[in-house]
Amino acid sequence: MSDMYDVVIVGGGPGGLMAAKVAGENGLKVALLERKEHVTAIQRSCQTMFAIEDEYYFGERMYFNEQQKRLVFPVSGFSLPYTGPYLNFYAWHVYTPDGKHCIKLGDYEQNRAKGHKGRLSVFYSKQALLESLLKDAQENGVSIFPGMNVVDWRRVGDVNEVITAEGTHFRSTFTIAADGINSRLMKILDLNKQRKFYGTLQGAGYYMTGVAVPHPEAINYPIIFHKTTQYPVMIWVGRSPYGEDEYWIYAGGPSHPEISYKDILDQTVTDSPFSGWFTHAKVVKRHAHVNNIWSPTPTPFKDNVLIVGDAGWTVEAECTGSMMSGLKAAHAISEALREGKPNRAGVQKYISWWQHHFPESVDYKDFLTLLSSGLVGEDAATYLYKLVTEILPCSLNPYNLLNSINGSIMQKLDRIQTERPDILAKLQSAATVPIDVQMKGFISTGYPNY
Repeated sequence: MSDMYDVVIVGGGPGGLMAAKVAGENGLKVALLERKEHVTAIQRSCQTMFAIEDEYYFGERMYFNEQQKRLVFPVSGFSLPYTGPYLNFYAWHVYTPDGKHCIKLGDYEQNRAKGHKGRLSVFYSKQALLESLLKDAQENGVSIFPGMNVVDWRRVGDVNEVITAEGTHFRSTFTIAADGINSRLMKILDLNKQRKFYGTLQGAGYYMTGVAVPHPEAINYPIIFHKTTQYPVMIWVGRSPYGEDEYWIYAGGPSHPEISYKDILDQTVTDSPFSGWFTHAKVVKRHAHVNNIWSPTPTPFKDNVLIVGDAGWTVEAECTGSMMSGLKAAHAISEALREGKPNRAGVQKYISWWQHHFPESVDYKDFLTLLSSGLVGEDAATYLYKLVTEILPCSLNPYNLLNSINGSIMQKLDRIQTERPDILAKLQSAATVPIDVQMKGFISTGYPNY
């Protein structure tokens, strides 16, 4: 018979490692299972920013204290040491598909002159963050099991049992599902059947040196379109904290059988209006990713399994949202066990916190609008974005990111009516279409893991 744990945590990302660290500090007997052999290795395409410093996000007003090298969460009441590399950035620049116009979100020159007080946020090393959390978890007695691929879960009486492909069974009073956006546990628990599926995102990324962008300490964000499908493609060029003179270059968007995002990435680098940025660039390493888009899970709890971070959210809860939910889940389990309430009632504080700070405070459909906003097509998007000539305020909140751009465009409706009434008619028509219908094409070419 295997050991009995207070909690078994599935997933060694920010949410899982934070939950393990806190549960260990609280004196619980904890096992953490991670599919990767090297728990802290970053294997998918990702540029980690401290999301977000410029406003409240998931109920938190977080920031990076560079003097003390700490990630600070004042509302949640904790901070974490972070001694890894980081880089400030000062604006978000959105480029039209022809490369001839740039929408400036944030005043780059003015913000940069202020140093850290003028930054939007920082890029930092997710690997360094995970290494710090892992070290703390191990020092607090957490048993770490790398190379464990969870394939099943079952409830036996009052005990949860997690089963791996390697044939190991882990028994516990509680389980935490922190296994990411393509969560296996969410599927096993049938929780995805209670959610709406909105498609699959795919992307390819390079870490490159020798990149020469006009504003190196900004997020450079060309928007282009796949010629056949007219699907909008997100291009991202930003500094990387992992190496000297290193950038992260990414191309991604909704899956489609005709679209290869690696081919689009290569074309962007070699033969596009932006290829001049990469004349002397060299690829250091390559990454890719595939993840599904879901509506939030109706509840972050089932049969003594607590859902943490991306596993129950839409696209990404970010490292910060995942860590907050991992911490709250671990504290809730600790209290429930202390109170002799190893059940839903015992962890109701976590359930209520998650519902208040995630689905009740953030409308996931606003993020879907960000994905579908380019569906007016390349010609219309190029025309509309070129109308935006003023420097706009920037929000790093992905649920608010387009507000400034859309607000600027809406102020120019009379001009659009005169110059391009066809585009105005298209905008008016799109405004009446429910988001579920707008996303219909993306849904049909996705790969749901129900």
